[in-house]
Amino acid sequence: MRYFILYLKGMLMGAADLVPGVSGGTLALITGIYKELLQSINSVSLSTLKTLKQEGFKAFWKKLNGSFLIAVFGGILSSILLLSRLLEWLIENEPLGLWSFFFGLLIASIIYLFRSELAITIRNLLYLGLGAVISYLVTQLSGGENQSSLWYLFLSGFIGISAMILPGLSGAYILVIMGVYQTVLSNVRLAQDLFINYDQNQFILTASILGVFILGIVVGLKVFSKFLSWILKSYPERTIAVLIGLMIGALHKVWPWQNTLSSSSKETYAVLPSQFSGDPQIFTALLWMLIGFGILFLIERSKKLLFK
Repeated sequence: MRYFILYLKGMLMGAADLVPGVSGGTLALITGIYKELLQSINSVSLSTLKTLKQEGFKAFWKKLNGSFLIAVFGGILSSILLLSRLLEWLIENEPLGLWSFFFGLLIASIIYLFRSELAITIRNLLYLGLGAVISYLVTQLSGGENQSSLWYLFLSGFIGISAMILPGLSGAYILVIMGVYQTVLSNVRLAQDLFINYDQNQFILTASILGVFILGIVVGLKVFSKFLSWILKSYPERTIAVLIGLMIGALHKVWPWQNTLSSSSKETYAVLPSQFSGDPQIFTALLWMLIGFGILFLIERSKKLLFK
């Protein structure tokens, strides 16, 4: 049962990572698997491989925390493959409901983490403010032109995964800024289509794009998780304060009511419901916020029941 719950948490992380403005790291933090995830990623090393040779598969698998990694990353991968089309459709057709849900979830996460993980001191509040400022400034950057060269895709994967495992900083939004979000998403869809309509030339192109991007993700994940693990161990309270600050600074990007800067621009800015250019659908938005808020309660309840 534990690994099924971990699989579902991985699916939540994968879904969040697909949406610009939402971080999979946030879901890992609020569902209680963040520190174990970083530690497990760091356990993938040459010394762990030596354990396989010296002590056998059982000792190797235990040191790797293999069942945990398979459950979480299996959920992430399943979510990306199953939900990429659905989330793209929701972003285009039901943005108010989708963003309202994530806004409610994020607000509940901040409240929960603030109450359970952070002592209210001047120093912690300063670090929280620092995280909020950094996150806000990053989300003010404009999206770049589409880039598809292989070296740039590797760099995008490296930087994108670093943001994806940081609560509050959206890896998908970083990919939008770097101009590769649409390229990656469309190639994920093409990879799925190749299972039905195989085309060798398309396979080579898609495999090279996704392969290089995934290589960047793997390298970035290993490098950045080691740094995060070290800083969480050395400065736990200050790090948590910065992470909560990152989440606070990103709130305006998941605020449901957004207007575009101009008719030819995709850049948006948060407004009050009364200033929204379309139908504000206040009742629907509030309902989805409450659902998102309630999801966190259910996650926390399941965590207490299953991991006492």
